[in-house]
Amino acid sequence: MLTAQEGRLNELQLDLLKSLRHVTDEREAREIKSLLNFYFAKKLELAIEKKEMEGGYTQAIYEQWLHGGKK
Repeated sequence: MLTAQEGRLNELQLDLLKSLRHVTDEREAREIKSLLNFYFAKKLELAIEKKEMEGGYTQAIYEQWLHGGKK
């Protein structure tokens, strides 16, 4: 269950919503959605790469896991 604070938008979220009122057509909305998707995908990719480096994971380890082995 969300608390009152968790259910509220922060200032950044409110500013983004205010900016979106200037979106005038579906093409612009798709472009913004694409930009946001790219941004979050890149952040995820960087976080995964960081964990791979920290854990010493290599392609060989992934291949071993795929074929039923363990690290």
